[in-house]
Amino acid sequence: MRVTFRKLGRARYISHLDLNRTMTRAVRRAGLPIWYTEGFNRHPYLTFASPLSLGYEGERETMDVRLEKDMDLVELANRLNAVMPEGLEITDAAWAVKKAGEVDRAVYRITVSCSADTVLALFDKNEILVQKRTKKKDIKTVDLKPALAASAPTITETDHGCVIELTLPCNSADTVNPSLVMTALESVTHTTSITYTVRRLAVLDKDGEIFI
Repeated sequence: MRVTFRKLGRARYISHLDLNRTMTRAVRRAGLPIWYTEGFNRHPYLTFASPLSLGYEGERETMDVRLEKDMDLVELANRLNAVMPEGLEITDAAWAVKKAGEVDRAVYRITVSCSADTVLALFDKNEILVQKRTKKKDIKTVDLKPALAASAPTITETDHGCVIELTLPCNSADTVNPSLVMTALESVTHTTSITYTVRRLAVLDKDGEIFI
């Protein structure tokens, strides 16, 4: 079954590894009929479709849990919430419909300390080149322009900067992390003093539908 949860406030500083440990403790403390792997080092089956970067908030994160038997899903969510630390909140529990491999993109809200005109100047460039570290620890140059052009971003001016909402690829091959967009923004403004926060609003499949 699939648990949907928020990760907000101070919880954004919980790394993915520590989030896994936190959730493992939570399902045990909640007394769920959790299924354990076989073998010498048995552990609960927990998987996350698209791990959230350290320092990012998430409105609709998902965790898959394997149970040994059926149980009322409202009760399951309530029991988990009763043992959750500050910043983590279960919002829904349902039987999983889609597979993790169907995750294709994610919707982000980035609050940044520069003007909307500055961001527009970046997005209007013919190419937006940044260096990206691969899983093999190599460094390669990628062009963010195609991903940003396809995302139809919205930019709203605020008293202290602007808010950007955009959709970026988050599959393993073509993932574009919002931090890469901010790196490109710093190169345009020739400064490293830009501050920003990121909140992931939703994870989508290839058809643009909410991952459930």
